[in-house]
Amino acid sequence: MILRLAMISVLLLTLLTAAGSANAALRIGSKLPPVTLSGIDGTSVRIPESLKGKVVILHLWQIGCSSCKLDMPAMDLLYSNYRRKGLEVLAVNVGQKKETVKAFAAELGVSYPILIDPDEKSARLFGVTDVPRTYVIDRSGVVRYKILGSATPEMLKKLILSLF
Repeated sequence: MILRLAMISVLLLTLLTAAGSANAALRIGSKLPPVTLSGIDGTSVRIPESLKGKVVILHLWQIGCSSCKLDMPAMDLLYSNYRRKGLEVLAVNVGQKKETVKAFAAELGVSYPILIDPDEKSARLFGVTDVPRTYVIDRSGVVRYKILGSATPEMLKKLILSLF
């Protein structure tokens, strides 16, 4: 009987913990939680304050992720084409050192902000457990689309154009 109660308690605790972490994840229809991230250039970006009125591609990534390396230049092309219409692209590196990320970003040559999350605080806040993860956010700061894995340029273009 005591063993059975202990097993039930462990099961309930596991379910409650899973439910709590699921609630932390950014979901379609939710607003971005407040967080400040540092850029590799030394600037700080305050989310969501600095994104008001913009359509945003928020891309969480890591060096070593082959699809991230392909996605990021494609996002740069979208950024170049739609920046004047109010598109913002933020690429948040998860869990890696600034110097390493800076060198990798120089190789890629993208023009949008590269932010770092070396201790993975924002990734946990957003509920990100793996990369790449891409969110498309509307002008009022609401998550409209969530992409797990690679995001093709055509798909991203279609999603952002739906929000202009």
